[in-house]
Amino acid sequence: MTRRLWLTALVALLIAEGAAYAVLLPSHAPRHNLRLEIIGWTLFLLALLALGRARPRRMGALIIGAGLAFQIIAVLTPPTTSDDDFRYLWDAKVQLSGTDPYRYPPAAPQLEPLHEYLFFSAPRPDCPWPIPNACSAINRPTVRTIYPPVAEGAFTALRLVSFGGHGNHLPLQLAAALGSVAVAWLLYRRQRERDRPLWTVAVWAWCPVTVVEYGNNAHIDWLAVLLVVLALTARRAATAGILTGAAIATKLYPALILPSLLRRRPFLVVGAAVGTVAASYVPHVAAVGAKVIGYLPGYLHEEHYANGQRFLLLPVGRASTALAVLVLLAVAAWVVRRTDPDRPEVTAVVLAGAAILVTTPSYGWYTGLLLALIVLSGQLAWLPVVLAPGLWYLMHGDLDAPTWVGRVIFASALALTAAALLARKRVTTALQGEERRADAGVLTASRP
Repeated sequence: MTRRLWLTALVALLIAEGAAYAVLLPSHAPRHNLRLEIIGWTLFLLALLALGRARPRRMGALIIGAGLAFQIIAVLTPPTTSDDDFRYLWDAKVQLSGTDPYRYPPAAPQLEPLHEYLFFSAPRPDCPWPIPNACSAINRPTVRTIYPPVAEGAFTALRLVSFGGHGNHLPLQLAAALGSVAVAWLLYRRQRERDRPLWTVAVWAWCPVTVVEYGNNAHIDWLAVLLVVLALTARRAATAGILTGAAIATKLYPALILPSLLRRRPFLVVGAAVGTVAASYVPHVAAVGAKVIGYLPGYLHEEHYANGQRFLLLPVGRASTALAVLVLLAVAAWVVRRTDPDRPEVTAVVLAGAAILVTTPSYGWYTGLLLALIVLSGQLAWLPVVLAPGLWYLMHGDLDAPTWVGRVIFASALALTAAALLARKRVTTALQGEERRADAGVLTASRP
């Protein structure tokens, strides 16, 4: 195909992807979420292929413009596959009322004066979260919040700028959409500075994870990813540490990038990160003490991490938890030894991908960090790992698929990624061999 034909195909694929979001996001047909996941990812991957071949002149404008268009479509529909945003709205309302959000669960009688129809309604048969004498829209209404302090601060700030939560879901969705576009712009700027392929920015901007989980479902993970990208591109070690700490205090898993930053004045980086996390918790610890842990222990138990059943690619049993920790520690040690201080993302992507394969989460929004690292590092081989959690989440939810299906999904992601990494290594080795032979030939020819 000629470049013009590839460009035509690219435009058609982008229109089709946007149409899929516009039609399937508002749909309430059975299994429409799983259908959107499959169609969206297929069109996304084909669009990436066409973009790599078409090489349009205004690459940045096309990538970020199309990503912005997808985000606009996403925010036009209330969240479709998650109700986490109700907790965001509730925590902000509680905090602005003068009560620490870690003190009481939403259903606590002490917070009844704050109950309103958006969060609590009369009992009904199809209630997603029933409580005595009411129906809660907030998930897990009988437990305290799990979100760290920087996330809580973001919820509160968004409620303030929306004049007390006017628009309900929309302010959260708009913030996530704009944050996702900001990440795309930062990635584009980084790629230009490093003279890296610009088309890889579309991996973030056009991915269904970015559109559905952030623009539509408004997961706060977008803020954690934004802070991580800023940390990895920061010139000063102290700044990188502060930004990493802020990311950890948004969602805990950005701690995965710390081993890749240890080659840059490790004590300063770690000290700044730990200090930032500690400073964010101080006001809440002063107010409620140990309650700042929130529902985290309960969440780990609920997700079967405590008994080891969550680790789908490891032997079932309590020993699998210890094995998971050992595997991640081994990968982290490898990262510390092999990281280039000027390109920490190259090893950070390995630890982030390994963490998903080891912990096998069933939530697609956790993969945003890996997605951004794929762009920064150029290691597209990890894309199957990005797809796996969201696909398993919808297969289990829409089809009630058994656990072995999840094992197959994650095992397939591991196999595809391993095969792609091996193929890339062989190509690189072959090219290096040709270069050495060519250099040897030049030296031989230059001898008298």
